[in-house]
Amino acid sequence: MPQNLSNTAWSCAVLRFVDMPLMNALSAASRLKIDVFTPQDFANTVWSFATLGVFNFPLLDALASASQRRIEEFSAQGLANTAWSIAVLAVPNTPLLYAIAAASISRL
Repeated sequence: MPQNLSNTAWSCAVLRFVDMPLMNALSAASRLKIDVFTPQDFANTVWSFATLGVFNFPLLDALASASQRRIEEFSAQGLANTAWSIAVLAVPNTPLLYAIAAASISRL
């Protein structure tokens, strides 16, 4: 279940626990289930990896692509957390940032 994956990543981030085999396994499993992630799963997962400073580019690319397709479903908090995560990781994804900006503007 995708929520279990994002919750596990979130728990590691809250505890500041970095176990690279676990993070790589979470990344691989998340990429396989990315099509059934909820917006909350997207936001929590990218926030968790950013908080831990884990740069898993295959996961980040998959999350960015899938998030863009469903950006209108994100809560304001999900938009903010995703934008913050991109900034912390310093891995700019211009199309995703534009999508976040457009979704944010429409809610103002």
